[in-house]
Amino acid sequence: MTPSQPAAAQTSAAGPRAGRRPGPGRAFTLLQTASFCGGMATRCLEIAVAWWVLDQTGNETLLGLVLGAGIAADVLARGALGWIGDRFPAQRVITCCFVGSAVISGVLAGLAFAGVYNLALVLVGVILLGLCLGLREPLLMSSIRSVVDTSSVAGAVRIRSAMNSLSSFSGPVAAGALIGPLGYSAVLAVACGVVAVCAALVTMLRIPYAPKSRQQSSGVASWAAEAAAGFRAIRHVVPEWRLAMLAMVVDFALFPVFAVVVPALVASHFPGHTWVLSIVESAFAVGMILGSAVFVRWTNTALGRHHTVPFGFAALGAGFVGTGAAVILTDADSPFLFTAVASMLLMLSGVGLCMVTVNTGTVRLLATPEAFRNRMVAAASFLSGIVMPIGSLASGLLSRTSGEWFALVSLGGIICLCAGVAWADRAITRFLRMPDDVLEDAYLREFPHAFGTAVPHTEKTPL
Repeated sequence: MTPSQPAAAQTSAAGPRAGRRPGPGRAFTLLQTASFCGGMATRCLEIAVAWWVLDQTGNETLLGLVLGAGIAADVLARGALGWIGDRFPAQRVITCCFVGSAVISGVLAGLAFAGVYNLALVLVGVILLGLCLGLREPLLMSSIRSVVDTSSVAGAVRIRSAMNSLSSFSGPVAAGALIGPLGYSAVLAVACGVVAVCAALVTMLRIPYAPKSRQQSSGVASWAAEAAAGFRAIRHVVPEWRLAMLAMVVDFALFPVFAVVVPALVASHFPGHTWVLSIVESAFAVGMILGSAVFVRWTNTALGRHHTVPFGFAALGAGFVGTGAAVILTDADSPFLFTAVASMLLMLSGVGLCMVTVNTGTVRLLATPEAFRNRMVAAASFLSGIVMPIGSLASGLLSRTSGEWFALVSLGGIICLCAGVAWADRAITRFLRMPDDVLEDAYLREFPHAFGTAVPHTEKTPL
């Protein structure tokens, strides 16, 4: 998950920084368009590769290995390569990632059209795509702070969250609609073209960049030191570390709900009604879109983000608990009733997730100093990602031994406990209470030791 993002924006007393537009303008539009189209293409690529592997091998275990390798590369890249976005111009790094993804997907499309299937080549291609994705996505998030004014960060993060939710929802739909009439080879080619367009859009950007002083050492040791500095920073910034721990707990429970528990529940209780799975999982995505676009702004205005975040944890967990209870209370011969109830509850969970991620993400972007911003975003994402496989294993065992309903109730209950922790934690709530203009570089003021002497105070210059 990456807890992330915020509330009613307040105007900075100091005004816009030099080189920044007053509000989400052309630069943010280009950045977010590239992000949205890239997300859609990524989902289409994943599904097209899945169809290709299954068509050639018919082996679901092999498919799991290929896709798992891509996910592992994505997660590891966020932890090991996040420093690149802080050390080099963001525009160039993002462009290189898009170009690399376009080349790789183009090669895969060429192989598919030629009828050449080689597992090793497919596996290497998927791993490289995962590396590009893991480097690109945190940087697309952290770059928001460089292209919008302080008072517009909250709104920009809400837009990004809504668009990401929409791409996750519509990407598989688009892939399914294209694979049927065109085949997976054509979908790979279309995805290649879309990613190439994303690269072109990013080249039209002008993301401000302040040259960083280079360390004298180089090579693997220097890279490791750069990556370690990001984790050291998040470890010593008290609210970020505690939010990262809460995010790990949430993702431990959240990912397996839709990857393992809900599919197993539908297969066990409603065999032959696969449409139930599609509708209830889509309801969660719709809740995320509504949460990002509407409800986060409403709750932040009415309650403040320091209350919205705990309520978001509670809503996320309560939706899962309620869905587990619905399994017991509805008859196996009533798939329509279960679908209606579960869809409403999982929509609530989707709204709750965005109440957390939009607010915490906004605080992270505003409070983190520029020289460490991408590493903080990437490190938080990495810490969340590494617990997902463990959660899938644990939830699978729990579902098998105690039933899917019990797994949902248990996982939802764990998330509800996070609401209490977030509510009671003074370090978290203190920063969530701060207005946006006060949050500007607040972590550097409050925790200077976390960033050492590597934070340059240089004025930004355009690329």
